[in-house]
Amino acid sequence: MYNLFIQASNGAYYYNSLNDFINDNAYQFVYNYSDYNLTGSYQWAATVKAGLLGFYLQDKWNVTNNLNLTYGLRFDIPTFFNKPSTNSDFNASSYSTTYGVKVGEIPSTKVMLSPRLGFRWYTDNSHNTLIRGGVGLFTGRVPFVWLSNCWSNTGVEMKGTTITKNVPSFATYANNPVGAMNSAAGTASKPTINTVSKDFKYPQVFRVDLALEQKLPFDIKGTFEGLYSKTLNNVWFNNLALINNGKKVYAVSADDANSATTYYSMSPGSYYAIINLQNTNKGYTYSLSAKLEKSFNFGLDLMTSYTFGHSYSVNDGTSSVAYSNWKYNYSKDPNNPNELSYSVFDVPNRVLAQALYTTPKYMNGRLATVVSLIYNGYNGMRYCLTMNESADFNGDGYRGNSLLYIPTQDELQKMTFATPTDRTNFETWIENDSYAKNHRGQYAVRYSNSAPWENHVDLHLAEDFYYLKGNGSKVSLTFDILNVGNLIDKNWGSVYASTYNVQPLKVTKLTADSNGDMIPTYSYQSSSVAKSDFLSRWHLQVGLKVTF
Repeated sequence: MYNLFIQASNGAYYYNSLNDFINDNAYQFVYNYSDYNLTGSYQWAATVKAGLLGFYLQDKWNVTNNLNLTYGLRFDIPTFFNKPSTNSDFNASSYSTTYGVKVGEIPSTKVMLSPRLGFRWYTDNSHNTLIRGGVGLFTGRVPFVWLSNCWSNTGVEMKGTTITKNVPSFATYANNPVGAMNSAAGTASKPTINTVSKDFKYPQVFRVDLALEQKLPFDIKGTFEGLYSKTLNNVWFNNLALINNGKKVYAVSADDANSATTYYSMSPGSYYAIINLQNTNKGYTYSLSAKLEKSFNFGLDLMTSYTFGHSYSVNDGTSSVAYSNWKYNYSKDPNNPNELSYSVFDVPNRVLAQALYTTPKYMNGRLATVVSLIYNGYNGMRYCLTMNESADFNGDGYRGNSLLYIPTQDELQKMTFATPTDRTNFETWIENDSYAKNHRGQYAVRYSNSAPWENHVDLHLAEDFYYLKGNGSKVSLTFDILNVGNLIDKNWGSVYASTYNVQPLKVTKLTADSNGDMIPTYSYQSSSVAKSDFLSRWHLQVGLKVTF
């Protein structure tokens, strides 16, 4: 695998305004590149040689005519065939000795066992009632991309520069970032270091499923199912450059212990950040669902279902970049591995309905028409309540990832605001937010809120032409209108998928008290979850499918 991921690898120009952009007046130029003398290229791709061997044994035992068991054992063996470059300076540093990590070390080859057992039991010979279920340990796709960060970010191959004086012209150097870099003096970038714990294990889940399928009156089939999954060895990203000196930041005041969290000092030395990949067993998912199905002999099939559930995690690992997985994990304390909360993928409620009609064949058995309508309704995306940080609220070196403290009415009066109007507006916002008004006197949890309920309807049309009538071979011309409700009314089919956090407060400055702890000053800013203009639109797809 070649992992060529260098941000600003063609140079990035920054402008203060649209007019500055039009007039080619950038205030900053950033260029990240690989050391040419070391790699022979300015765009070097880390080479990761990895493989996965898998073996699976399975057997099925028909215990009786109504009961069968399926059991199996899977062996997965992920392994690497090369190692990252070593960094002797880092490996001799206090970070390496204190935390027991080294650049150039990767997990040893491990055999991952995944046993599982499933059953199907018809309660009597009528086969009207089926109870089925299973239990097992499951290994998903091995996250080689997270581990590949250890090859890309060794602190050896990568370099960078930032120019803020005599910033090069985009018109002159648009296709020549090396020339732009050499045109003026800049500040060398500090590299990011990525390491992995010696005892790192690849993620697995323990899963239990139990379901009842029941034939109901009027030839309706009902399915009722429960599913539980427990995280084992999920990923957790820790920034080793953060130093806890016992200092606190109080969202309210030093008299209000509930509002305190760790105030870090940054000590990355010669590095921008030091992100270590570790494991956590915290996290689980459960769901309960009910489904009804009915088929008619004239070609109509109906289905409806409802699912309730929750998903909890410490870190969702939504990025391929280790530093991004750390900095975008909204938290009270970014290095606390115990902040279990809702997953960004949590969908508490979902309603699904489908009507599908297939006409009898016509035109001498050559043609058939299929029409289906699918409704999908669910809670909107999860998002966090955080703070906009002009001043770094907890000293972690990244701004905007600190969860919001929601004060009581008494605490609100003790907080320091830029103006009295800011305090009044924040109180109004709290009372109008369904989560905030019920969780005063505490920090918001990660992904505490859900966007408004979403309703989506998709229309599918297909015309089947049977060119070999005997065996079902056909050509299908398909038309799909996705989010067809938006075609009917522009206000229907809204998708709220553009916001991961809402920031009603801005931290404008921090003031140290007599103990060296920090007290913020705030201003209020209007902030709310927004619709995605693109995803809220209807879309048309036309396709051609050949079935042999």
